[in-house]
Amino acid sequence: MNRNPRPGGTAKVTVPGWQEHAACRGEDPDLFFAPEIEYPAARKHRETQAKQVCARCPVRMSCLEWRLRSESQRDAGIWGGLNEDERILLRRRRIRAAAAAKRRAA
Repeated sequence: MNRNPRPGGTAKVTVPGWQEHAACRGEDPDLFFAPEIEYPAARKHRETQAKQVCARCPVRMSCLEWRLRSESQRDAGIWGGLNEDERILLRRRRIRAAAAAKRRAA
């Protein structure tokens, strides 16, 4: 089941121009998105493979930033080389850093 607008997927969505350059184009979307039931070891293996694709991607940061700015913050899958939990941590760090910078500026 394809649940994503990634370049390798078949979802009919309007996508930013950077996606045409993504390393994941042509890859199986199931590599980037977990099935309904997945054992932890299988998830780790699948995510490692997906992150290897992301590591060689010329638009990895554009992909990550697009997902971080998306209204659907809970969208699962590997985006820009990070899984959902890693993106949540990154968002929290950015929020804390912005708040600290604002306090220093005040």
